Amino acid sequence: MRLTPPARWADGLLRGRRLRASVVGAVALALVAGLLLLGSPLTSGPAPVAVAAPAVEAAVTAPPPDRAPERSIASVDARARTPEEIKADRKASIRSSRMAAVRQMRTRIVQVARKQIGDRYSAGRMGPDAFDCSGLTRYVYKMATGKDLPHSSRAQYTKVKKIKKSQAQPGDLVFFFKNGAHHVGIYIGKNKMIDAPGVGGKVRVSPITGSWWSRSYTGMGRILPA
Repeated sequence: MRLTPPARWADGLLRGRRLRASVVGAVALALVAGLLLLGSPLTSGPAPVAVAAPAVEAAVTAPPPDRAPERSIASVDARARTPEEIKADRKASIRSSRMAAVRQMRTRIVQVARKQIGDRYSAGRMGPDAFDCSGLTRYVYKMATGKDLPHSSRAQYTKVKKIKKSQAQPGDLVFFFKNGAHHVGIYIGKNKMIDAPGVGGKVRVSPITGSWWSRSYTGMGRILPA
């Protein structure tokens, strides 16, 4: 059938519209396919979230990386100590206890000696209220420590351990034998002693230095351990 010019124009317009619709539809389908491939959501609403339960549990139960499991330090030390170390510790503990007891005895010696200050001197006496020099030291040691010393300054000197003046501690004995002297006193520290000085005197605190003392000084003696 032969179309008139107006009919041919209308038919061409219809075909053009159909062609454009086909192209638009193809482009739309291509866009949708592209979006699906890219994983973009096509529906409204939040996307589902995947929760890694095992990882969360591990993070909760595992200890912090910079903290080791706590253990008893005492139990670790006890397991780590050797028999030799244990023995050495026991010896050190015993020695420490003995030294504490000695310090108490030294303190007691000085206390007992101070209580006799003012008692009169009497040759041959060794207490409880009159003394000669060695009688005083004998009495004080007996009362404070239970130790018996001979009643003679020279005899006492043979019983002591000789020490330097710089090593002397309260409770040690100090002797004077030079230039005819025969004297002993109880050292109380700071270059002083308690002694029974002689006829007409009384028990007192005396220096261990000075003109007479320096000329007669013989040395320091120790009865108790250091």
